[in-house]
Amino acid sequence: MEQYQASGELSRADSPAMIQSIINALPIPIFVKDSKGVYVYCNIPFEKYVGRRIDEIVGHGVYELWDYELAKVYHAADNRLFGAGGEEQYEARVKYADGTIHDVMFHKAVFSFLNENYMAGAILDITDRKASERELERIALTDTLTGAASRYHLYAALDDACRKAARQNSMIAVMSIDLDGFKQVNDTYGHPAGDEALVKVAGRIRDAIRKSDILARLGGDEFIIIIDDMETKGSVFCLADSILQQFSEEMEIQQNKVMLGASMGIAFYPDHGTSPHDLLKNADLALYESTRTGKGCFSSLTMV
Repeated sequence: MEQYQASGELSRADSPAMIQSIINALPIPIFVKDSKGVYVYCNIPFEKYVGRRIDEIVGHGVYELWDYELAKVYHAADNRLFGAGGEEQYEARVKYADGTIHDVMFHKAVFSFLNENYMAGAILDITDRKASERELERIALTDTLTGAASRYHLYAALDDACRKAARQNSMIAVMSIDLDGFKQVNDTYGHPAGDEALVKVAGRIRDAIRKSDILARLGGDEFIIIIDDMETKGSVFCLADSILQQFSEEMEIQQNKVMLGASMGIAFYPDHGTSPHDLLKNADLALYESTRTGKGCFSSLTMV
């Protein structure tokens, strides 16, 4: 019993040092500032984050430790939190002292000690989590086979383009593309050959369009292109001709020479609709006209 009490007394005596050891062992930069924005405490991970020793941090303000523009942001955020009280958290991308870029979550809270207000902060590294989120977003926005935009990305991008066109009183073109001869490739050489053909088709279309244009795959052999910032319909028709020219040569699929063609339908904002639904619907109607009149060409409701 005496041994237990002695051990307990020793733990109480050493508790400040133990708490400090625990805080330093945590892989989280932790700091404390007074109401003037001067650092009064930090742990070892914060030293590594800043790239300075504790004696170079404690007793110094943000303008002494960071470049002016960043210090101004930190100072304004500190003043806002001291004024409002309570706590806040936010995400940011920061550069560590070793030059690496990290996604972090700042947690800050104001507290009182001996009738003075202080702010405690912790910096949680969320780099891996944000990388996973960006990868999931990439998968959601991209057709995994061809690298073209996904259906979800298409609708979001077309909605944005319509809003932009409404603000700027500008034109959008939506091209609907259907491949001619794709089913025969699939039936003759199998689905892997069909997949290879789709990848090469997407590449050929990208070669013809601008980097600012959005190529999307709806599924199967259906592709959509969103074109904005074109001044005239004639320019869009010239682009359509360039795309069709990409199908004038055979492509090699699994060591077989195959010939694929394309039929296209074009709808214009605002002539053929001011919503993604109407533009896609009318591009499909124009595509139907192309396939009805012999394939390997493009049509627009403007031309019909």
